[in-house]
Amino acid sequence: MDFWIRLKNAIKTQNTTQEWIAGKIGVPLSTFRKWMSNKTYPDIKEGIEIAKLLETSAEYLVTGNHSQGLSEEEHELIKNYRKLNHDDQENISLMLKIWQKKRVHL
Repeated sequence: MDFWIRLKNAIKTQNTTQEWIAGKIGVPLSTFRKWMSNKTYPDIKEGIEIAKLLETSAEYLVTGNHSQGLSEEEHELIKNYRKLNHDDQENISLMLKIWQKKRVHL
């Protein structure tokens, strides 16, 4: 699968638009549409910004491989964690630490 197909799928998954992403990263919509039609590619900085906005990795968009060898389930957990507010993230981290300590003592 090519970059532009993965990009299109990620946009659909995040329920966003080309216009929104182009505006967020500061490129003309016409430029973004060239990326979507596989005529040109974003530079590294733009690719990283796009990946962050789409809650994926630049490596995945370019190669189709997930970074750090994480499974789909692990990526889903990370994506959901990032959607939480800061207090909820801290609570989840605390609960995991408590759970890990309990497991060690079993």
